[in-house]
Amino acid sequence: MILATRSRKGTPFAVPLWFVVHDGRIYAATAASSWTVRNVLAHPKVGILLGGERGRHHGRLLVCGRADAVTGLPPAAVLARTAWRYYLQPEFATVELSHIGLWVRRMRYYSQAQPAHVVITPQSATRPLFG
Repeated sequence: MILATRSRKGTPFAVPLWFVVHDGRIYAATAASSWTVRNVLAHPKVGILLGGERGRHHGRLLVCGRADAVTGLPPAAVLARTAWRYYLQPEFATVELSHIGLWVRRMRYYSQAQPAHVVITPQSATRPLFG
């Protein structure tokens, strides 16, 4: 997804994030010090652009909602969904296993920041007119 937020001063900011849906909410992991977390704390209204990957513009969906930034890891069910979606699917697991030698470096990198996650409650969804 592309998550759009606004800074404390109202400056727009958009970032691609991995996400999963759980119990009707959208979860995305990030660092507690990220601009995303800072912006959500300042302005909880967010926009999300879903779809359009790999040139498929007809499947785009614009979701507007309210976000909460939470320090720490997401709930276990969300972590499991994330692992399944992004690491354990056969096409992704093969790539991950081919880079297993980089996992120690990757874990060292991720452990430098305090984990956080954003929980988005969708309020409306529309198909964008562009694309």
